[in-house]
Amino acid sequence: MITMDKLFTFYTHHFYLLFSIHIFITLMLALFISRYALIRFPKECSKDRYRLEALKDRSAFFKFLFFASLHKNNPLSIFLFVVSFNLAIPFAGYFLTLWLFWYMVHVKYQAKAVQTNMLNLDEFETSFLKIERTFGEGSMINLIENSYIPKSKKIKALSILANNPSPISLSIIKQTLTNDDDEIRLFGYAILNKTEKNINDRINKYLDVIRKESTKGEARDEKKVAFASKELAFLYWEMVYTELSHESLKKNFLNSALLYLNLAQEFYMQELNQLTEEFHEKKQSPSFNRTLEDLYFTCSSIYTLKGRIFTLKQNYEKAQEYFTLAESLIDEKSTAILPYLAEVYFITKRYSIVKSILNHSHDLAYNPKLYPLIKQWESSYE
Repeated sequence: MITMDKLFTFYTHHFYLLFSIHIFITLMLALFISRYALIRFPKECSKDRYRLEALKDRSAFFKFLFFASLHKNNPLSIFLFVVSFNLAIPFAGYFLTLWLFWYMVHVKYQAKAVQTNMLNLDEFETSFLKIERTFGEGSMINLIENSYIPKSKKIKALSILANNPSPISLSIIKQTLTNDDDEIRLFGYAILNKTEKNINDRINKYLDVIRKESTKGEARDEKKVAFASKELAFLYWEMVYTELSHESLKKNFLNSALLYLNLAQEFYMQELNQLTEEFHEKKQSPSFNRTLEDLYFTCSSIYTLKGRIFTLKQNYEKAQEYFTLAESLIDEKSTAILPYLAEVYFITKRYSIVKSILNHSHDLAYNPKLYPLIKQWESSYE
């Protein structure tokens, strides 16, 4: 005779068995569906990251719900959804889950062109856009002057220009002095003022060295005076080259640079001649050879700066003379001087010499600024 206890035990045992089978099938279906969804709908982590960053001001609970709603890119959410769905609708949920799988296999979406700021190379397949220069100095000027550009980007652009105080960057910064925005205008002025003050401080530093040594009379250190004179000449030139000096002061700065260059040249050439004589008289150590090589480069840099100053003064005969002297001192390493010499020949319309300099100086082709110019001369005179 079947008692109530046996009947209850029988049904309980079968219930747990069916429930275990139900849980197993549910987990397998959920795992399979979530794995397949990753293949059917690839993850787009970068897009999700940007979408989540846009919610930085929302509550943590809202962020959690938003993240959990990204079914297409979140396999865990898909897995939990399928498990919850089958538990909520026992047995019948199997058919609905299988229909969902069948739908994912056969569903097709209409191809749409999506506007994006990111370059997707897969869309180009075998065709590519023409590569050419898009942004130049003009784009930086437009960025700073455009009223629709955020102020933060303008400040950032000015900061980048301030780290490279070249004539082009400083000329762009000067244009901010007439900007309508007070903050931009003051920031541009602060950059120019800081750059000019830095050069002036260094000028005063070396002027003090020369003054102190001059008070010593015959006991003054000629080497210190020569070094300070050389540095002063380059600083005065920098004031003119970077266009920080006022137009009325350019002539005085150039004359001051020439004056100090002559003082430095007298000392360093005397040292060079003395060491050259010692070099031919006896065998020297490696340190002596390095000292001699440094003197050659120092004298060459003095002659090069003289050439650049006379080029600016439009005295091209003197400029050519000094550039030639500078080249002769470091004959095998004179690549940096040749463009200045070619410029003088170009201005004086001796184009055949320009072509010879550019074509026979192969190292110049590795300079990204000079490469287009060299290719232009090659194509024009072949």
